[in-house]
Amino acid sequence: MSLRTLSEAVILQSAEDLLSASHRREGLEFFSGEGFRLCAEMAGMTFDEKIRFLHMLMGYAASGKEPGECSDETVAGCRVKSGELTHSYGGRRSARLSAM
Repeated sequence: MSLRTLSEAVILQSAEDLLSASHRREGLEFFSGEGFRLCAEMAGMTFDEKIRFLHMLMGYAASGKEPGECSDETVAGCRVKSGELTHSYGGRRSARLSAM
């Protein structure tokens, strides 16, 4: 297993933790601390990819939907318009910025 693959797995597991009521605290700590920044760097994510991922994840968490409830028009609670993701969730900006 490569370092990139391991970093991607850690990010995805932390996203699942964030969406789980019983592990939400650990997910929040990962995404608002150094964990996400370091793993994203090792996974080769660009700045734009990190922003897009965090927006998508926060939109999904804010939607309150269970996994699998999103339609084709939504991605993790975010509306898709002409290839771009938009969301209505405006909070936690400092957490997004510290994750960069």
